[in-house]
Amino acid sequence: MGERVARILHLTDPHLYAVEGTRMRGVDTFESLQAVLRRAMGDDDPPDAILATGDLVHDETRAGYERLAAALGEWDMPVYCLAGNHDAPETMVDVMCEPPFDIAGSTRLGNWTLIMLSSHVPGDDGGCLSEDELRFVETSLANGDCEHALICLHHQPVEMGSEWLDGVGLRNAEHFLNTLDCFTNVRGIVWGHVHQASDRRRKGVRLMSTPSTCFQFLPGSRDFALDTRPPGFRWLDLRHSGRIDTEVVWLEDPL
Repeated sequence: MGERVARILHLTDPHLYAVEGTRMRGVDTFESLQAVLRRAMGDDDPPDAILATGDLVHDETRAGYERLAAALGEWDMPVYCLAGNHDAPETMVDVMCEPPFDIAGSTRLGNWTLIMLSSHVPGDDGGCLSEDELRFVETSLANGDCEHALICLHHQPVEMGSEWLDGVGLRNAEHFLNTLDCFTNVRGIVWGHVHQASDRRRKGVRLMSTPSTCFQFLPGSRDFALDTRPPGFRWLDLRHSGRIDTEVVWLEDPL
């Protein structure tokens, strides 16, 4: 499989609240996140870094981000974060402005570049990448040091086959994907938002959605519906060759 550059724990959509014990659709979202972290960090092959792709704090409170920072910051590893539609980006940056946290932007991991984009649009459950974000993608991919790239965002850039959910995806997905098509160093795109796992390819690029650390949406549903799947997360093993080895883990007994 080739030398591994980094093992990343991908978490998404924890939907935390400021107040301890708060539940969303019957789930204590903080306890569910903690259960995911215990499972992942107890693995025989623990991660080198955490990637958290949005809807991190549902009530957009400073106290919620402080709880998030405490939960993710205790593991002595980099934590890469970006905003989702339920986040408050300015508050996130204000609370999580120092290591181990890195908000959006890009980072180098060996011969890989993680490009983290904000698709947050105030007042919209859907998302959009600004012209600045699209230029940032182009500049990052055009960098001669960017041998392999993993693009990370919150909203899905491809249809999930669920009418209600596809109505709140990335609104300029075609522009985004056409931009990526101009480069040969994009190896994968990973996102949250959809509360379900998927794994496919488009023009040789791996496309992956990761389940929420709390509850899941029913795949293929025309209208909003919850799945019975438990909390989950994704492993991303980045190989020196540009290969991505990945696995979704479900917590059958989360709490």
